[in-house]
Formats: sequence, structure tokens, C-alpha cells
Amino acid sequence: MITRVILVGVEGAYNLGVVARTCVNFGVEELYLVNPKADLNEALNYSAKAREYLSRAVVVGDLKSALEGVDLSVSTSDEGFSRGDVLRQAITLERLPELVKSRRVNRLGIVFGRESSGLTREEIAQTDLLVTIPANPEYPALNLAQAVAVVLWEVWKMKGVAPTNVPPLAPRERLDKIVSVLSELTDLAVTPEDKRRRIKTVLRRVVYRSGMSELEARIVLYMLMRLKRRVWR
Repeated sequence: MITRVILVGVEGAYNLGVVARTCVNFGVEELYLVNPKADLNEALNYSAKAREYLSRAVVVGDLKSALEGVDLSVSTSDEGFSRGDVLRQAITLERLPELVKSRRVNRLGIVFGRESSGLTREEIAQTDLLVTIPANPEYPALNLAQAVAVVLWEVWKMKGVAPTNVPPLAPRERLDKIVSVLSELTDLAVTPEDKRRRIKTVLRRVVYRSGMSELEARIVLYMLMRLKRRVWR
């Protein structure tokens, strides 16, 4: 699925630069700018390693042009609900993935409004859905760059891309081996059969619930094997 971020009337160069960087962080393929007020050259200074990405942003004169080719369009607002207002009947961000999957979307367009005033009613009406980020009701409005980051994090998770900056989890076989050695040690250390069975159950569940990494599991197993050899001497 291709993701298109659409900024309507973005006002701050800093926000624009940070949004571009965030788009690169989360693999957003397309960035469209509708009548940007921010200085694009100044925004490059805040985009870090997204300078080239920002320089390729598509600038258009109206939202209709930015939505061309999009299968599902989503507008964003902190004003997600107003009784009797058909435009302010938002879904929460958490519901977006299930709706995208049910529609088999090839290109998703996400529309963000101006820092000072957000999106107009006419702009919201051009989109298929209104999404809101649940936040403190006393002050629910997020900074533009923050809102983009939160939304794109949900979209990134939805794409199911395997992370490369976290360690791989221990394989089931290694966890099974840890449980097996713990079971043997329990047999050696605990005599009453009922207590032995209860301890084995607890240890087994702790191991499988731990979520330990491959390296952590290898070290734990190494220590258990050394302990086992010492006990058997």
C-alpha cells in the first residue's frame, strides 16, 4: 500500500521539515503540499536526512488535486465529535487499520490541516473519513508534526514491516530447551511431586511469557547448563 501525506496550508518551516523527516522515518512514499505558506527552502534546514525527500514534494493549488488517484482519503482533526454535525463523526485512530484492510486500499491519502486553524469544513467534506487522536479532552490539539508522527506510526504498524532496530526473539526450540533444563533442575531440587509439578508450570509460563531475545535466551540457557553440570557433579 502506498501512503500519501497531504499537508494543507502548512505554515511553519520547522513543522514542514520535521514532517518530511517523519515521512522518511515511516516509509511514506508521497508528500503533497496544498498551498503551503511555509518557506520550503527554510524547511530543508529542519528536515535532517529528508532533504531530498522534501525537495520532491508535490505542490498543488487545491485539495481536490492532491486527492487524485487516492483510494481512501482520511482527514484529521482534534474536533472528532459534535452532536448533530454530520462532518464531526470521527473514528479513532485505532480503528483506521481495520477499515483500510476491509477496503483493500492501494493508495491511502491522509490529510492534515493548518497549524493555526486545521482543516475547513469544505476540506473535511472532500475526504472519505475523519480520524481523531484520543487525547486529554481539556487540550486535545496536537502540534502538526506530532500528529503526523502518531498517525504514521499506526499506518507503519498496519503495513507489517519487520523492524530491524530490535533484536530477534528467541526461537521456540531454544525456549523449549530452557524449559527442559529448568524441569530437570526442579526434579533434582524439589521432592514432593505436587510442588514439583506446580513449580514446573510456573517456570514454563514465565519462560514463554518473557519475550526474551535470541541473545538473552542463549545466555540464560548457557547459565542453566553450567548450573546443571555443577549439580550433577
